[in-house]
Amino acid sequence: MITIVGAGPAGSYLAYLLANKGREVTLIEDHDTIGKPVQCTGIVTHSIEKFFRLKKKVIVQKLNKVIVVSKNNKISVNLGEIVMWRDRFDQFVADMAKDAGAKILTNHQFMGLDGKQSVKVKDKKADKIKDIKTDIIVGADGPYSAVAKAAGLDSNSKHYIGMQAKVKLKMDTGSFETHFGNDFPNFFGWCVPESEDTARLGVGCFQNAQEYFYRFLKNRTGKKDVLCWESGLIPVYNPKKIIQKDNVYLIGDAATHVKATTGGGIIPSLKAAHTLCDCIINKKNYNKEFKKQSGRELLLHLRIRNTLSKFSDKDYDRLLNLMDKEKVRKVLKKYDRDTPIPLVTNLLLKEPRFLYFAKMLLT
Repeated sequence: MITIVGAGPAGSYLAYLLANKGREVTLIEDHDTIGKPVQCTGIVTHSIEKFFRLKKKVIVQKLNKVIVVSKNNKISVNLGEIVMWRDRFDQFVADMAKDAGAKILTNHQFMGLDGKQSVKVKDKKADKIKDIKTDIIVGADGPYSAVAKAAGLDSNSKHYIGMQAKVKLKMDTGSFETHFGNDFPNFFGWCVPESEDTARLGVGCFQNAQEYFYRFLKNRTGKKDVLCWESGLIPVYNPKKIIQKDNVYLIGDAATHVKATTGGGIIPSLKAAHTLCDCIINKKNYNKEFKKQSGRELLLHLRIRNTLSKFSDKDYDRLLNLMDKEKVRKVLKKYDRDTPIPLVTNLLLKEPRFLYFAKMLLT
C-alpha cells in the first residue's frame, strides 16, 4: 500500500504511474475540490507534451512569443509555450490516476504519522480521524509539507513570495511578458494573457511583495484594480535537501523540485515522478537517483538564478542585446528552459560573449 499526500500534478502523476504498475495507491487531498485554490500562472513549455496529450479544455492559450523587458531595453523572442487552466489540469491528472486504479480521498487532512506504517488523516466531512495502514508515504503536499515535518525532513529551504492576480489588461494573446531589473529584485515580473482583456500579472520576491506588485501593476496597467488573487509560495531548489528517509519520500514543491530561474515546478515534478516510481518499484535510493537524473538540471537553474541576482540594470540591458542576435534566437527556439544543459551549452557555443555572464556562475 502506498499513500500519497497531495493531489497536485506531482502527487497525482506519481499515483498514476504507480497504479499502472499494479501498486495499490491512496491519494489524499486536503481540499474538497482538486486544483483549488489556484496558486500558479499555469504556463509551461512544450516539454509537457512528453508526458501528456493535453485536452483542449485544459488549455487557455498557445503562445508563440515572449517579450523580455529590462530597464532600458525590450526584445521579442519566438518560442512555444502553453498557458493552462491549472484547476482543470490538476483534475485532468487526478482523473488519470483514478482511471489507472488509484483511490482518491478528497476533504481529508493529513494529521501525522503513527509509526512507520500508519498515517493519521482527518475526514473533514465526517469530522473523524482515520488510520490508514501503509507501506510507503509520499509527501506531495506543497512548500510547507506536513509530511516532511512529521518525518523530520523539514529544512530551512527558502521561498519566494509569488504575488499574482488576474487583472483587466488588453494584450496580444499570442505572447507573454517577463520583466527584469532592480524593480524585480532576485526574481522577475510576468504578464501572461488569459483572454484579450484579462491577464495574469505577478511578481516574485523574498520580501515586500505587495509593494513591488502594486508598483508593477500601476506601471503596466495604470490602475490598481484586481479581479482575483492567485498568490502562493515558490520554493527555491535546495540541492542539500533530503527527500527520502526510510519509507517516507518527498516530491514536487515539498522537495523543492522547482526551477530557480522561473519558479516553474510542473515539469521537474513530472520528471521526479518517473524517478520516484522507479525507485519505489525497484527499491533504489531516491536521494541518489534524483540527483543523477534531475538534480544537475535544477542545480544549473539555481546557479543561473544566483548569477542573475547579481545583475545590475545595465547587465540585463546587455544580456538582452545578446539575446536579440539571430543565432541566439535560433537556439532559444530549439531548446526550452526545461532542457537547460543543452540550452546553455549551445548559447555559449553560438555566442561566446555569454561567457561574460557565465563567469559569474563561479563567483
